Amino acid sequence: MLPLDESNVVGQPITIFRQDIIITVLRLIRDAWEKLSKKGEILVTWDEDTIAGALHNEMWEVKKNLGITGPPQIVNEPASRRSSKSLKPDGFIDFKMFYGWGTEEDYFGIECKRISSSTEGKDKDLATHYVNNGVMRFINGIYSPAHDCAAMVGFVVDGKLKECIERVCQRLNKYRQKINMVEDWVIEDDFGLQDDLYRTIHNQEGSNNPFRLLHLFLVVS
Repeated sequence: MLPLDESNVVGQPITIFRQDIIITVLRLIRDAWEKLSKKGEILVTWDEDTIAGALHNEMWEVKKNLGITGPPQIVNEPASRRSSKSLKPDGFIDFKMFYGWGTEEDYFGIECKRISSSTEGKDKDLATHYVNNGVMRFINGIYSPAHDCAAMVGFVVDGKLKECIERVCQRLNKYRQKINMVEDWVIEDDFGLQDDLYRTIHNQEGSNNPFRLLHLFLVVS
């Protein structure tokens, strides 16, 4: 997988910088989410897979309307393996945004989770689930093994964006040793001006390179 500041190898159809691909991916997500929100078709009671599926379909529409005929290729619920020799998937990540031609490892991985600021009731453990069943899958190499960047998308189901962001940040700090977090939570500004986009830096198991995890939050309205 290419580092953020390098283009694809010589001889491929066009030169692509993965940082530009990530910027494009973030735009597709935001534009698609805005359209979905205006339609009012997503319910807060939906599970994360159903919400991600609606986002997937709308991203394809946005990509077509923007006239983007090349990368990224948007794939929903693809298999993920720790090793290319694995015969069975270790898990199924919500999105792989493919941008390469020569290898199936040239993708930007995204996992989605429902998020609530609630401290009681059925949604009280969603922030913990975000960390232990979302972030952790990148850290242990089930998702995006040997990559240097990936993303979590939090679907805010209680309408309290600021509170949800704070709750996730608290949970990340609580489990920072478990998730090998080596740099504190900060606003991410390497991909242009992006609202509600943050990052954490981790050590991924089996890799010697720092692993940057983006955190994007979308309000289910």
